[in-house]
Amino acid sequence: MASAHEVVVRIGTAGTVVRAWDEVSIVRDMLAVGSPWTVTLWRQGRSDSWNTIRDVARGFAPVSVEIDGAPQLRGTIERIRDGASRAGAPLTLSGRDAIAAALVSDVDPSLSLRGATLEEVAERALAPLGLGVVIGADADEARAIQAGARPGARTTKRTRRGHHVDRFKPKPGEKVWPFIESLCRRHGFLVWSVPYGSGAGLVIDRPAYDTPATQSLVRRRVRASDRELLCEGNILSGYRDLDLTEVPTTVTVFGHASVTSREDARHRAVIPNARLAHVRVVDAYTPRPRYLRDSRARTLQIAEQRARHELARANAALESYEATVQGFSNAGRLWTANTMVNIDDEVTGATGAWLVTRVTFQRSRAAGHTTTLRLVPRGALVVEPDAEV
Repeated sequence: MASAHEVVVRIGTAGTVVRAWDEVSIVRDMLAVGSPWTVTLWRQGRSDSWNTIRDVARGFAPVSVEIDGAPQLRGTIERIRDGASRAGAPLTLSGRDAIAAALVSDVDPSLSLRGATLEEVAERALAPLGLGVVIGADADEARAIQAGARPGARTTKRTRRGHHVDRFKPKPGEKVWPFIESLCRRHGFLVWSVPYGSGAGLVIDRPAYDTPATQSLVRRRVRASDRELLCEGNILSGYRDLDLTEVPTTVTVFGHASVTSREDARHRAVIPNARLAHVRVVDAYTPRPRYLRDSRARTLQIAEQRARHELARANAALESYEATVQGFSNAGRLWTANTMVNIDDEVTGATGAWLVTRVTFQRSRAAGHTTTLRLVPRGALVVEPDAEV
């Protein structure tokens, strides 16, 4: 039986509820800021309620989306597509979450960082945008709220990061989000946005590898023939993806001296890619070396770490699993990012606990309620603080 969920879309400061929508798509991604959303209304005529929606649906108008009472997104309208054809009169509203403003806004190059902590710098960088974001939102609390474990819960709890960042300076023309993200990664953390409290929050944390897996993705063969493969389980479609396109086999980092100078570099660190010792990778392959020069690599230890950082970024997308399931929930909880999920897929061979990095909720009249998940193996996302931090 198909799963049904209550999806509530509110537009404008007055919170006008959109009830006559036909399609909705919401993306929650812990590795890509913005979390795009789209809502399409499609009706044969122009009723009074339709005109009301068109009046409140204006550029940069606030939008919130809840599923079964659990907040999933708080953002703004960035695009309005309004028209008509012989089939009907569609009105498509789309945008991103509130933090998306940090992607297009420059950080103040005169930002004072002396004596500031990681959270304080993020607060100062975002302050000119007037977003009212809770910096250091608690990852466990945010996950529980989005999963619907505690519908309607609100909190102001923070997980404060007291790391000082005196050596980090913004550059003129640098965007706010890359500035914050690179700063967090230098200190060994990921950063992503979530609905939090009455607005939005920034989670500054590490992947939740140690949390128990309470949800599951299952696909088992029932019968297979030359023409069809019949399976049972909750996976409608599932794909295991091994992508070696941009993955180096070794990374070499030169410190201090230029690699083109006549003298040898003072530090030279060569790190092989250990992730290539994979059951789905051949034992012998053509080398794909990558060479970098880092003027901050003043010691061999730092040069080695820079090489590991480069490999970690390249390996983040090396292996992933994408599954589409019916409905928006499993085991009584809505699907959420930064959650461990057990996979048991006989078709692709994917098994064990994997981390959800992206959740896409979609509802349409044709397909009903479906969720598409992107997952990576435990330990695939590596965050290591810089040696000199």
